[in-house]
Amino acid sequence: MSKPIKIMLTTIITLTIVGIVAIILLIYVDFDESDSEPTISDMADSSFVTDEITTDLADGQFIRVQFRIVTDNQDTSEQLKSGDHFVINDAIIEELTVLEGSDFRNELTSVREDVKGAINDRLDEGEVTNVFITQKAVQ
Repeated sequence: MSKPIKIMLTTIITLTIVGIVAIILLIYVDFDESDSEPTISDMADSSFVTDEITTDLADGQFIRVQFRIVTDNQDTSEQLKSGDHFVINDAIIEELTVLEGSDFRNELTSVREDVKGAINDRLDEGEVTNVFITQKAVQ
């Protein structure tokens, strides 16, 4: 075969393979945008509100705080509501007692991440995806 025919056949075969791969991807890969950020109602459905927690801080101040803990699914939220909340309160208190009052004025993002990590460490199944501070009073 001549060189131009070989180049043409190679190009046609390559384009055919690329087309087949593209069709397979479109058929079998889900490009749905359901992995986007959950809506507020989704978060409310899979969340848990802690009791009001009062504890001392490392600098001698006291804090009274309440959290809304958002989980990855309703089952995890139900697990927290059903009686495992004392474990969650323990994890939260353990995290809060090493903080200072200034952390609750300047580092709320860090506080939320610390609480989220502490709770995730104690969960057997599921995951906490977000933590919101719903009430806070440093005294």
